[in-house]
Amino acid sequence: MAVCKKCGCAIPLGSKRCDMCAAVSSVAPAYQPPPPLPAPTPVSFPASYTPPASGALPPPPPGWSYATTARRAPAPAATPVHIQKAEKEVQAAWHWLAIVGALYIVLGGLTTFGFMDDLNGLFGGWALAIGATFLVLAYFVRQGSIVALVIAVAVYALYTIAFFAAGSFALIRILVLAWLLRKLYAMYLVRQHRKTQAQQPPAPDQTRAA
Repeated sequence: MAVCKKCGCAIPLGSKRCDMCAAVSSVAPAYQPPPPLPAPTPVSFPASYTPPASGALPPPPPGWSYATTARRAPAPAATPVHIQKAEKEVQAAWHWLAIVGALYIVLGGLTTFGFMDDLNGLFGGWALAIGATFLVLAYFVRQGSIVALVIAVAVYALYTIAFFAAGSFALIRILVLAWLLRKLYAMYLVRQHRKTQAQQPPAPDQTRAA
């Protein structure tokens, strides 16, 4: 009796396969290899095409565009310490002018109406005009006018000379005059700093693609 070479079972007489292999082959479908894959289609580029640089994005398809995020302008640089001190000195200058202007108006009014006759040589009706002038100059110095501060220093210097001419020597007036000259230099620094900032070109800003 013949024996099947696949499973080792006996092959009946007159048959080419054993009963086991015949039953398995009738249930399991025959293996069929998959169809071959089609050959890839070669990509052709026009003659004017240039490959993108390393790291650059390839050109978008027709009708599309890459959206880029707009860069924000850099934050303005912090104000230097010496400019901050100069701004405080300018603020102190117009505060002083306002206080002195109000004081001159009070003393001028008292001497004008006869309440302080012994100060008629130092204060009087013209002290009212000087006090009002200092108040107006204090307003313009607060607005950043260096011309107003120059006028205030000049008026105070003339007033100091008038004190000396009347025989009244006051060292404090010389110190105040030097203090005002320092405030004048501080205002000059502040104006130059603001002018430099105004002349700086704005930072380039990228816009979003449409």
